[in-house]
Amino acid sequence: MPPSENAIGLIETRGIVALTAGIEAMVKTADVECIAVERVSSGYFAAGVQGSIAAVRQALDSGSAAVKQYGDLRAAQLYPRPDGASSALLENGSRQALANPNGHRTIGKGKTT
Repeated sequence: MPPSENAIGLIETRGIVALTAGIEAMVKTADVECIAVERVSSGYFAAGVQGSIAAVRQALDSGSAAVKQYGDLRAAQLYPRPDGASSALLENGSRQALANPNGHRTIGKGKTT
């Protein structure tokens, strides 16, 4: 598959409050879309955003700063121009759950909030 012109950014946090603050900062400060929210393990969560390389870089910077205010930032990573196969790894239902019209989002293994 050809590489995308977009970038993907991932942050991993300890605590849902820190993750929420990070997502909020990312989508408010840059032209990015939240494409994934996942529970990694007990107490650890990850979120993915997608947009232009510059927008994702800005989003990760502001999201990382917000996460550090409310909890622990485990990792933040930018993937510029990911291959289509790499992007497809995030297509495991998170995008549909985030777009769910009834307002409930699935986080992790079948739990709704």
